[in-house]
Amino acid sequence: MTTAVAFAQKKITVTGTVNEPGMGPIPGATVIIQGTSIGCVTDFEGKYSLESPADGVLEFRFIGMETKVVPVGGKTVIDVDMESNTVAMDEVVVVGYGTQSRRTVTASISTVRADAIKDIPAASVDQALQGRATGISIINPSGEVGQAPIVRIRGVGSITSGTQPLYIVDGMPIQTGNLSYGGNVNALADINPSDILSMEVLKDAAAAAMYGSRAANGVILITTKKGSSEKTKVSYDGWFGVTTRSKFFDVMNAQEYVDFKNQAVRNRYGTDEMSLTEGYTSPYGNKAFNMWQLSDGSYVDSDWKSAAFQTGLQHNHTVSVQGGSEKTQFYLSGNYTDQKGMVKGDKYNRLGTNASVSSQATEWLKVGANVNASTSQTKYTDRSRKGGTFATEGFTRMAIINPPNVPIYNEDGTPYLGEGGYLGMSPNTVKNGYTNPAALLTYGSGVQSEITRILTSVFADISPIEGLTLRTQYGIDHSRVEDNIFNTAMMFGDTENGHAANYAAKSTQATWTNTATYTFSLDEHHFDILAGIESFEKKLDRWGAARDILLDDKYEVFQGPFATISADGNAISESSLLSYLGRVNYDYQARYMLSVNFRRDGYSALSKDHRWGNFGGASAAWRISSEKFFEPLSKVITDLKIKGSWGIVGNTNVADYASKSYYSNGYYGDNGSYLLGQIADSKNLKWESSTKYDVGFSAQLLNNITVDFDYYKTVSSDLILNVPVSPSKGIPNNYITTNAGKMNNTGIELNIGADIIKTNDFTWNSSFNITTTNNKVTKLADGIDQLVSGSSTETTNITVPGKSIGQLYVYPTGGIDRETGRRIFYGKDGTKVLLMYEKDGRFFTEDGQPYAESDIEPVICGNTLPTFYGGWTNNFRYKDFDLSILFQYSGGNYIYNGTTATNSDMRYWNNTTDVLENYWTPERKDAKYAYPIYGDNYSNGSAKPISDWVEKGDYLRLKNISLGYTFSTKKWPKKLGISSLRVYAQAQNLLVITGYSGLDPEALTNNTNANLRGGTDKNTLPQAKVYTFGMNVTF
Repeated sequence: MTTAVAFAQKKITVTGTVNEPGMGPIPGATVIIQGTSIGCVTDFEGKYSLESPADGVLEFRFIGMETKVVPVGGKTVIDVDMESNTVAMDEVVVVGYGTQSRRTVTASISTVRADAIKDIPAASVDQALQGRATGISIINPSGEVGQAPIVRIRGVGSITSGTQPLYIVDGMPIQTGNLSYGGNVNALADINPSDILSMEVLKDAAAAAMYGSRAANGVILITTKKGSSEKTKVSYDGWFGVTTRSKFFDVMNAQEYVDFKNQAVRNRYGTDEMSLTEGYTSPYGNKAFNMWQLSDGSYVDSDWKSAAFQTGLQHNHTVSVQGGSEKTQFYLSGNYTDQKGMVKGDKYNRLGTNASVSSQATEWLKVGANVNASTSQTKYTDRSRKGGTFATEGFTRMAIINPPNVPIYNEDGTPYLGEGGYLGMSPNTVKNGYTNPAALLTYGSGVQSEITRILTSVFADISPIEGLTLRTQYGIDHSRVEDNIFNTAMMFGDTENGHAANYAAKSTQATWTNTATYTFSLDEHHFDILAGIESFEKKLDRWGAARDILLDDKYEVFQGPFATISADGNAISESSLLSYLGRVNYDYQARYMLSVNFRRDGYSALSKDHRWGNFGGASAAWRISSEKFFEPLSKVITDLKIKGSWGIVGNTNVADYASKSYYSNGYYGDNGSYLLGQIADSKNLKWESSTKYDVGFSAQLLNNITVDFDYYKTVSSDLILNVPVSPSKGIPNNYITTNAGKMNNTGIELNIGADIIKTNDFTWNSSFNITTTNNKVTKLADGIDQLVSGSSTETTNITVPGKSIGQLYVYPTGGIDRETGRRIFYGKDGTKVLLMYEKDGRFFTEDGQPYAESDIEPVICGNTLPTFYGGWTNNFRYKDFDLSILFQYSGGNYIYNGTTATNSDMRYWNNTTDVLENYWTPERKDAKYAYPIYGDNYSNGSAKPISDWVEKGDYLRLKNISLGYTFSTKKWPKKLGISSLRVYAQAQNLLVITGYSGLDPEALTNNTNANLRGGTDKNTLPQAKVYTFGMNVTF
């Protein structure tokens, strides 16, 4: 009746653009004629067009925004600015190959919009996401600049094939693998967070199955900012900051070090003075450890932290232009980022641009293009050859263990190299190979990675009839990486007087997508049907060369007088994927909703018999709050939707020629050559697949509280493993790669958002989210009952059926024996064993009987994956002041504190003051550390990782706090042209509340294979404290 009355009146066509102030157009906003069910949805440029009564009233709705009501009043153009409201329910979200109203979404999708991060300076996408969305865990494994994060969506979905989600930028899948030889580059850092409009995390199969074989680990959709038909706006966003260490250990000074080490020598060899020379020889006198006297009579007392760390400076600048006309809109930005880390020699910079243009060429044709180009450079002191995390010379480790009685600099100010003239400071009062970080920085030992990247796409939308859109999009992601590695010939202990290498990689991904979308309604039944075909091709060309025995120790350029040059890391590979896809969305009055999708993929990396796979999902939802029987509750529960989904997705993260045999070539004699089998073919290799289940609900309470809840379960099967075979079969390496493993992940997600206070002068909104995850490996393979990773001298992990992947696997210990001061170990038969390092055999029972070291075996000591994580955000605004606070937390996991092992090693390196204050003496029997015996690297866990150093990894981090002020520009002279101006101060990582005794519970040493070898902190650099000052201005 109301619809008929409305259109009995005079009708006019109303057009316009829906915007968010300072952020640009809002795609997917709903425009409805008040009192009717007639309306439309804005396009990607925020535009709309509909017929309305001349005296009608329009309602503009978008989730996350206040509903706006505007009388038509005979106007044919109505542009609307919508204000943020964190608890509205009418948001339109980006989904695979399109958009959809949040009200009718049946899948599990988390959204982070630009307005949630616009006031928080972030250097990369992962920093902007951490703690702000349910279901996604982002771990920053160290405090190094440019470090790649560990990203997991709803747990771990594979044992060996990685867990990196698929990233889609403006409809195009992008390369996220690390092409850098050094493995220390964050590929996501190529995207400027200031250019992002929204990010959607697709978590269940109903949402992610549109991406089929690449969606097992979830999908993250990134939509960048677009043009506007409004007046052209020019914006500047810039910040400056300083970076400092958040925490570090107190170590012994020179006198404490000399006294303590000499006592350890006496404890081992005897109490007479001669004992100090029997176990150790020094060119500086009778004592093995002595004070170093300078020419002025003073003694050396080196602070190695000052040689390794600094206060880093960073700054970021983005200038953008947004505007256009009714037919053509554009967005253009330029960005420059420069970061100097808290470790000396660590640098990162990026120069980039982002451009978007679209034009309504005719009534039925719309065309557009997107370009994101960047070049970045990462530099750091070489920690692969001189300073790897487990190596003696790691920068964090050097700051702890380098002897304080050895000078950092000579008296003339040059770095001390030792009497041998090498960086290894040898010979001196310590063993060979202990590197002076000041010398590394001065004489050159570093890695430089340069990345040039271009993401570009063009599209055309054809609308031949009402409701039908034909879209074609072609995109290319091209990356070129060059790594230069140089270690001076002065490097003590390096290969043949120095090492230099150069590596280059070129990767090109091309995606061509063609879709047809038909949207129509039959009365109040609404349909959205999509069908498409997509092709994907990837090419990789990798080249490298390495040189040893450098003839010129200062000539770093690749074309130099090197004695040997050999090929290193060369490879060429190609793969392709062909896909057919489809989806049907249906809803009746946004009350009953159903979605079904399907995708068929063919992947060249698999054998022809298993190359094709079928994937898909189905989901349904019921808005109970729309039913009449729900009316008594409607004043309290204003909206309630329950939902459920099921689907199957796959994992294509396998080598491009995974099903083929691998050979290596070599030479025999003077002229002969041969091929040697390396890996046997795997003709039965197929997809890893994951079946996902999800049930949940979305609710709005009292019009100002939203609650989203999901329970999920993922069953992953056909997981790829290397299965051993009999040597008699003659298969290279005695294994074959096949599908064998199985794994489950279950958990819940909860997100609560609320407008707690909302007045003209003061507002306070809050959002809390938590995700739990329980991972369990249910099967490995026939003949495999466990996978052990690592070695006895590092942390070892084990994966067994019935437990979570990558459990800590360490030797059982029971603290310090009160009577003897020795570390207690336990044999596999439960026998209590004492470590007597100085005696032959080392291990003895309490009654002094020798005990075989081989009878002390490692045991499972803890899960390394967090079982819960999340974030809590609070936003306050008082008049023109704003305050934002983000807490991020994680827990339920265990960490092997290998740094404690480093700190308490009884060899020649320095120890912390905690060791000095808590080692065993007859008067201090409740000790943390063993009776000091010189050379003992067992009691502290260096030779054998021990259970005494396994700790809980729970933490709560004050991730970000920002205070800003927005100036009122209404009274400013118009000639200044400033429409908005905000200044702010911000701090990151100010506080961590944790029971973990190491530097940082988030830091992980083994981040390159974090599934099988996670949960270890061994001298890992902690997250930095960052203080930032910036401003946002729009003209």
